[in-house]
Amino acid sequence: MRKIFRNNAQGIVDALTKIIAKKGRGTRILEKINLANPKWGARDRNLVHAATYEILRWKSYYRFLSTAEDAPDEAEKPWRLLGVWLVLNEVEIPEWEEFKNLDVELIKAKQKEKVAPEISKSIPLWLYERGKAELSKEWNIELDALNIEAKLILRVNRIVTSPKKLQEELMTSFQIETHLIKGYEDALILNKRKNLRKNPLYLKGYFEIQDANSQKIAPFTQAKPGMKIIDGCAGAGGKTLHLASLMRNKGEIIALDVEIDKLKELSRRARRNKVKAIKNTWVPDPQYKESLTNWADRVLIDAPCSGLGTLKRNPELKWRLTEERIAEVIELQRAILLEQSKWVKEGGKLIYVTCSILPSENQNQIAWFLEQEEGAPFVIEKEEMLFSHQTQFDGFYAARLIRKVVNNIPKTV
Repeated sequence: MRKIFRNNAQGIVDALTKIIAKKGRGTRILEKINLANPKWGARDRNLVHAATYEILRWKSYYRFLSTAEDAPDEAEKPWRLLGVWLVLNEVEIPEWEEFKNLDVELIKAKQKEKVAPEISKSIPLWLYERGKAELSKEWNIELDALNIEAKLILRVNRIVTSPKKLQEELMTSFQIETHLIKGYEDALILNKRKNLRKNPLYLKGYFEIQDANSQKIAPFTQAKPGMKIIDGCAGAGGKTLHLASLMRNKGEIIALDVEIDKLKELSRRARRNKVKAIKNTWVPDPQYKESLTNWADRVLIDAPCSGLGTLKRNPELKWRLTEERIAEVIELQRAILLEQSKWVKEGGKLIYVTCSILPSENQNQIAWFLEQEEGAPFVIEKEEMLFSHQTQFDGFYAARLIRKVVNNIPKTV
């Protein structure tokens, strides 16, 4: 039977304690814990990361199995959750003080009990009920898919290389096996998870790490070399960089965001990716935004959202979300649609995207927008709903709207 070392267990518990207390993003908390343990090797880091995220993914169910809520001491709760993980993964239970109240036989017995779906699928009750109300039977199927860990996907930077060349070089130089994904032209999926952030090919801009369904968005815009494109909610620029790759660095992309630190990260990534077509602008400049009216061939709104489609890679998100937060993002999405739609020129296209699977953030928002004065010049050209249970990747929604040409036969670009 496998064993767990004390410092690994402590790292997992420290990560869980801070993430559950909402003291930061899980990835950053784990990075700090790794830095605090310089003697850890890859095995240690992988174990701590995997266990932390598996416990977060199944927190409700683990609490049911462990009776963690009955723990008299708050500090004991994450240890009980870890204890369940050890039992389910057939790891020897150490004879430590922290596990003195762990009842292994009770855990095994409770696995046979039938539980409510919000427990078995490990999601807050309010969120389970909301998803069921919006998606009906599809919600349970989607939750099952979102509870499977995300695969590591690369997006090939066509400015620098091609999928086949990158695949060959990863195998020849680094013995990293990948395979192509049918229907995803720029994607390579790793046969085995591996940290590639320090890989020389990554540092040279040969690839980015990006979910496969996220890679569907840039092609969905129908971006072409020479176009003028605005990425209105660019963030750190994953889709912006993909647009530049599709445009072969020819044209102009204006990347906007309200967080200047994200735009700085985009600038760093653009340099690494050999991208020259991107101009970054901090959103709060009202005069500049006004100058963009009727300017763009394409406006991409990768809107702030609940992020429910990303639970495969961000299981902590379901414990952070609130009904109030979803209401806030719905209002924000509407405000962004009203403002940024003005930037599309006649015959141009507006692309609205979220990584949510809720109709209230997706189809309903587009229907609402088309009823507004700002939406009157637009018609839907195409909608696409990418569910995780159908694709194995993150959940996404995308709508492409064309702005009609006034007093003329519509001419699209």
